[in-house]
Amino acid sequence: MNNIFRLKIALQTMKDYWKITIILTFLFMAMAAMYAGMFPSFEKSLIEMMDSEFIESFNFFPHADQMHTYVGFLTLELYNIFWLLLLAIMFGFIASSCIAKEIEGKTIDILMSNPVSRKQIVLEKFMGLIPMIIIINFSMMVVIIGITVALNESLNYVNLLVVHLISIPYFLAVISIGLLFSAIIDDKMKSSIFMIAILIGMFIINSISLMASDYEVLGFFSFLHYFDTFNVLEFGEIDGAGLVVFISVTVICLIGAIVYFEKRDIEIT
Repeated sequence: MNNIFRLKIALQTMKDYWKITIILTFLFMAMAAMYAGMFPSFEKSLIEMMDSEFIESFNFFPHADQMHTYVGFLTLELYNIFWLLLLAIMFGFIASSCIAKEIEGKTIDILMSNPVSRKQIVLEKFMGLIPMIIIINFSMMVVIIGITVALNESLNYVNLLVVHLISIPYFLAVISIGLLFSAIIDDKMKSSIFMIAILIGMFIINSISLMASDYEVLGFFSFLHYFDTFNVLEFGEIDGAGLVVFISVTVICLIGAIVYFEKRDIEIT
């Protein structure tokens, strides 16, 4: 029976990326340990820097004036760059080549020779990437908790959990865009380049919106505008509009990927 939730493709996708999942998990755990652990060494110099004009050079980051605090340091050095940008690029790169590599490598022939719908291929590819997001995301959180306890720094762990929970729809939106490109573009490298360009573009326009009030409206076109990790970590404030944006983008891109992939011609040899 052709059941859309058979999950064989999802399980295979998980197997295909288990090595990458392990590598990225340890990489970002190491990043989390390094940046959280180095805060005491920089704390005094950061406090002194707050009284100088040097801090103005960081205006393209939100809450740069809080960099001398533990939460502000984590937000600026770890979350805004390595987590929301670089980890998103990693996920986007993988998702944008997920279907395209099957077409480019002609393995789509084998996949489509089975009693499986194109809709099922797209949905299960998406589902197969979710465990990677969860494993890397919460492994990083555990490391931050451990380092924070070891340093005896102040951090609201409930807010920390909320940050990592909110990041799930954020990253799901990223991989849904990647899957849309992957369903449209046969070349996995071209698909990945488009995905990376969009994420870097979002980072740039969000930075511009923070530096120049005249261009503040540009921020609405960036995911980063809707996910303020500092406000969540420090105050527990959740941007409901941001969650709506992430979920909406995920649904729209998945529907777009399914519709296009079902209608497109694929040469089967």
